[in-house]
Amino acid sequence: MGKDFGIFSFFAVVVSAAGFFFGGFQYSFLILLSLMAIEYISTSLKDTILHQLTAKKLFARLVKKIVTLALISVCHFFDQLLTTEGSIRNLAIMFYILYESVQIVITASSLGIPVPQVLVDLLDALKNKFKRKP
Repeated sequence: MGKDFGIFSFFAVVVSAAGFFFGGFQYSFLILLSLMAIEYISTSLKDTILHQLTAKKLFARLVKKIVTLALISVCHFFDQLLTTEGSIRNLAIMFYILYESVQIVITASSLGIPVPQVLVDLLDALKNKFKRKP
């Protein structure tokens, strides 16, 4: 029983910390985490195939992912301070979802994998939407 209690306590602490730092694990945040993992792995595999993978590159890529999550946390904190009900955080998450998706498509293209035109068009439309001023 003691071991199970420790596992559940650890899980409770992790979920509570995620709620504090990121505003919880909403679906959009889970999508972002998934895309970050896919981009990290696919780019690392591409570098392996091209014989360009180094420990320094892997670490730098990991640091960028951690800093991205830190920026999401900062946006969540501003949402709390300004009582904007998650809009700043959600906008930042959508921006990084788009960014990670574009990076995955670029990686696939550089490996010679055909990318469906509908996906390219969708990403272009979303990029243009973020570039426009409200």
